[in-house]
Amino acid sequence: MENGITKRQSAILQGAAIWMMVYHHLYSFAVEYGSLLPFMQVDTVQRIGWFCKLCVGIFAFVSGYGMYYVLDRQPREGFGDRLLREYRCVLGRILKLYGKLWLVLLIYMGILFGILGLPFDPAQLLGNLTALNPTYNGAWWYVEQYAKMLLALPLLDLLLTRFTRPGEEKCKWIFYLTLGLLGGGALLAGRLWLPGLWTLAVAVKDGLRISFLLVFVAGYLIARYGLWQRVDKVLRRWGGWLPVCLSVALLGAVIALRTMLATDAAYAKLDFLFAPLFSYGVLTLLSRVPPLGAFLAWWGKQSTYIWLVHGFLYGWLYYLIRPHVRLDIWVYLAVLLASAAVSLLLQALTGIPGRLVRRQSRKGDKNPGKREGIPE
Repeated sequence: MENGITKRQSAILQGAAIWMMVYHHLYSFAVEYGSLLPFMQVDTVQRIGWFCKLCVGIFAFVSGYGMYYVLDRQPREGFGDRLLREYRCVLGRILKLYGKLWLVLLIYMGILFGILGLPFDPAQLLGNLTALNPTYNGAWWYVEQYAKMLLALPLLDLLLTRFTRPGEEKCKWIFYLTLGLLGGGALLAGRLWLPGLWTLAVAVKDGLRISFLLVFVAGYLIARYGLWQRVDKVLRRWGGWLPVCLSVALLGAVIALRTMLATDAAYAKLDFLFAPLFSYGVLTLLSRVPPLGAFLAWWGKQSTYIWLVHGFLYGWLYYLIRPHVRLDIWVYLAVLLASAAVSLLLQALTGIPGRLVRRQSRKGDKNPGKREGIPE
């Protein structure tokens, strides 16, 4: 990883994370299930499910890492212009994810309320459209988390960015000083005189889910300061196999420590440490096994839609398949395959407008006079 994490390596991590996510959602409460594999006890299956919660940290880490390079491409002409550009950029990313969510939601509602004729509760619509209260699919909670992390990122990025013009640097520090004074004053007022304001501040803090925000920030900082490239360069001086040996040790330590520390399925307190170390170990080892890396990279490309739809599938697939198989592993694989199939269909559906535009563009190229508005 002498050049950092590539897009393909990001896809590999997302592929590993989506396999972990489906496992986490299926087996974190393994008492409901029979036997995953012949040699695994229910407690072991559940403990692995708790460990697989790390998938959220991996997704957050990859997002933070990639967003550094996205924001770094923005012009650095001035503080105010840069701030607006970065917020336009992150809002575009957020809307892109919401677009995928709304497509899935539209199809789901069409099937559930249109075709199957189940009763529709209008009061639930807004919570699912915004993902602030996703009653249709609990896994959608991360849409809100993703939006919050991206909205916070320009403030961190510009704080660490140095502007060559002294006037712009001065504007930056005035902005952050004003922001700090307003925030500190609001907290002080809430603590001393306005309990409602203090309650709101606590709710905002809890809503940020600091554990996942820290993972996101860790990914951003590792990319910004090239920490992985530096570590990789030092390790390679000691020999080509040292990174591999270190990766095995890191993966073993992360798995052991996180399994020991996790007290329930939601544990994520130290994932800002575990997710980067686990990701480094996985990528270093998979660089020696290209076919497995290619396999996970393919799953990584499907991961967004698999995340958005698998919650609709695993309930009925369990009751459909489980009576006919001896082991729950077949249910797990069926959920993954069915979700991937739906992902491919949705990608094909969203790709139709682009293909139509390209087709019209090719037709126009055959008749340039008409395309440019020139009389034939």
